[in-house]
Amino acid sequence: MELKEILEKLDLEKGGGIIPAVVQDVKTKEVLMLGYMNREALEKTLTTGLMHYYSRSRKKLWMKGEESGHYQIVREAYYDCDGDTLLFKVEQVEACCHEGYYTCFHNKIISDVQFSKTFNPNEVYGKAKILDEIFNVIKDRIERPKEGSYVSNLVKQGINAVTRKVGEEALELVLAAKDHAKEEIINEAADLLFHTLVLLAKEKVELEEVYATLKKRRRAATNTQG
Repeated sequence: MELKEILEKLDLEKGGGIIPAVVQDVKTKEVLMLGYMNREALEKTLTTGLMHYYSRSRKKLWMKGEESGHYQIVREAYYDCDGDTLLFKVEQVEACCHEGYYTCFHNKIISDVQFSKTFNPNEVYGKAKILDEIFNVIKDRIERPKEGSYVSNLVKQGINAVTRKVGEEALELVLAAKDHAKEEIINEAADLLFHTLVLLAKEKVELEEVYATLKKRRRAATNTQG
């Protein structure tokens, strides 16, 4: 269905422009969380395949996993008979709850189920997200070019200039590795990462899409080994 057709089926006005979204694990059927969406969040979710929400407290759009890397990959989507609630079945990376549990519904009222944390929140949310910070700056330099900006000038030259730079940095990293020059390896690796981020931003590929793929591959490898 096209976005326009979907929106015609939904009653966003009932919730003042937002609609609740129930999120369920596509494999286990476990309910993971309840979030809220406005039109923009729904559009981003459907176009990227990654769950986006609207924060009622912060009044802004946010993507699940943007800080933790615990993305939700959309596999199925539905709306209810009244058109005022959404249901998404997702592939959850790592875990859903920011408190460390797989599901946000881990506080029991009536249940014999035992819940345990799958990760340490302090370790996940306390990490410096340097790649994300740099990537955001790069995107800003592309969207709002600045005089004297290295990124703005490089991207202005076109994709051939960007890919050539990535190739040059990759070769320099290989040569540094062959010489076992640790300091050069570190510097060239940083240069390669930086220019790869420029390429991603130039081609409008979000860093979280790469994260999601890496997480998916790691989980697949773990399952195969297990």
